[in-house]
Amino acid sequence: MRVCIPIEFKPQGGGHYFLRFLKDYLEASGWEVVHALEADYDLLFTNHWMVTRIDILRAIRYNPNVRIVQRIDGAAQDYGRKDNADDRQRAVNRLADLTIFQSAYCRYATREKFPVIGQDGPIIHNPVNGELFSPEGPRLAQDFAQDVLVACTTWSTNPLKGAASVYQVARENPEVGFVLCGRYPDAPDLPNIYPQGVLDRRQLATALRSVDALLTFSQNEACPNHVIEALSSGLPVLYIDSGAMAEVVGDCGLPVMVENFPQQLAHLMTEQEQLAACARQRALTAFHPDFILGRYMDEMVQAVERPPTLSPEERIWLAWHEFAIVGR
Repeated sequence: MRVCIPIEFKPQGGGHYFLRFLKDYLEASGWEVVHALEADYDLLFTNHWMVTRIDILRAIRYNPNVRIVQRIDGAAQDYGRKDNADDRQRAVNRLADLTIFQSAYCRYATREKFPVIGQDGPIIHNPVNGELFSPEGPRLAQDFAQDVLVACTTWSTNPLKGAASVYQVARENPEVGFVLCGRYPDAPDLPNIYPQGVLDRRQLATALRSVDALLTFSQNEACPNHVIEALSSGLPVLYIDSGAMAEVVGDCGLPVMVENFPQQLAHLMTEQEQLAACARQRALTAFHPDFILGRYMDEMVQAVERPPTLSPEERIWLAWHEFAIVGR
């Protein structure tokens, strides 16, 4: 099977991290991955709006029988974006032969909460590298004054990631250490805040296994990688009950609000050992790459075997008509 992923992978961002993971897994499984639209391939894979509709039509001109796979991150509106990103992914979805949602919440957010995606499809969560994100391995050499440590991690500075709430609970709970991994440019200078800066995956794994729990106030997440990586590292999770958080965490953590953080953290710490084992086991079963990416491969094979969503005549007409309109 030959798959085209015509996207330039960037160092950060959940979508790019997934695409690199997928590429490596497909190639290790004997599939071929190409990046040029004009190449010969069976499937074109895109993440939400990363490949434009016009470029997908270009791909159809090169490969009239190609199948289009669209992985849905969620509704851009749900993340506070006010541009035309949802219009772009809606336009792409009309061409898709296979639509994959990252979570049940992702499906709800894009088909009901914000009617963006017209086609239905399977729900497949994100995978995690359980060998890298493991309870065993190096830990931070930094000295911490507090006995209980929680990690908070984000690449985005979007207010919905909940940094302001993290700062508030840090001010109100000086007996707890907060290890901040990622971009927290406005973090207050408090003795219980330990900024680690932007970390690569190996450094992040080291930081996660150095703490007792993950704390996240992030809202409207479709399938939060940082939570899955924390579970794989053996961390129970304190999470705001929003988006797919409860769906991903399962029984391996507790919902939390700013107001009840001390009580929920104390409750979690009384069962930390059991919850940590639960978290690791959940990651190794529900989010293992062989399970998750194996499902992706099965769905893509079935998509190639099915007739395309649009007939060959409709595809050819669109591929030429829209090019004539935009002058490409």
